[in-house]
Amino acid sequence: MTYPAETKEVTLEYPIHVAGKEYKTLTMRRPKVRDQLIADKQNNTAADKEVHLLSLLAGVDTSVIQELDMTDYEEVQNTYKGFTKKSSAKKTSSAE
Repeated sequence: MTYPAETKEVTLEYPIHVAGKEYKTLTMRRPKVRDQLIADKQNNTAADKEVHLLSLLAGVDTSVIQELDMTDYEEVQNTYKGFTKKSSAKKTSSAE
């Protein structure tokens, strides 16, 4: 059974052009274990793994992520972290 993927749009403060296409936003989806495995298997350094993972989640080539201004890159990283952070509403209390 498949469920709709949760996505978040990241508006780029500094739009970029890569391979003749302008990027003003990136739409990122929630990560899956397979995304991490693919990024880990195909790259040697932590930085390259992260760029590859973020490109998979945004559905773009790694060159798009590499071209981002650092301010926009940090926003993309924060969006990824927001997907992986546990919600306090979902935490269970051991005091119950």
